[in-house]
Amino acid sequence: MKIKEEKEQLEKMIMNSSDKIGTEMPSPAAELKMEPAFDTDFNEVQKECEKKAKKLIHNATGLMLTDELIKNNPYLKNKMQVDIISLTSILYQLSVNETMQKALMEEVRSGSLHPRNFEVFAQLTKVIGEIGKQVIQTTEAIKGTYRDLKNDIREKNQDMAMLTESGLTKNSKGILTVGSKDLINETKKLKMQANNIQDVQEIKE
Repeated sequence: MKIKEEKEQLEKMIMNSSDKIGTEMPSPAAELKMEPAFDTDFNEVQKECEKKAKKLIHNATGLMLTDELIKNNPYLKNKMQVDIISLTSILYQLSVNETMQKALMEEVRSGSLHPRNFEVFAQLTKVIGEIGKQVIQTTEAIKGTYRDLKNDIREKNQDMAMLTESGLTKNSKGILTVGSKDLINETKKLKMQANNIQDVQEIKE
């Protein structure tokens, strides 16, 4: 077949072809779109982790600090909020890694037996174990901190009670002052001592 005949044949094929050629192909976006491997609301996960953090801290400090004491002490209240944020972050990392581990297990179960999957699984298992230990260590550290704070607050209250009983008070600037009752008593004592002093006159021979 000559070149001229081949050209004519190709032209006939193009003329007789459907007008829909090129329009029936799927779009690249449809091909790249992937179904989610797991259905997880990470905002809800964050909220659940915060609830767990509050419960862990409350269980660790409930026997040492009352809600009223925390409410009336700005330092304790602020510190507890910071500790809740810190523990929430650790629990969130633990939950996310556990979710990734489950997704990887589902992928392997579906038939994806690539060696890399098993390597990543081992790494995630190690990370999850380390985070679990971190949760325990952080909880125990928080418990010890609040135990020390409780002792400090108790000693401070005892010191203030002793100052109050002795008639000494502390003003807003932290300066100790003597109460008016003690000041009057001391003044009376000085007057009584002065009255008991007798004038000594020179004896002439």
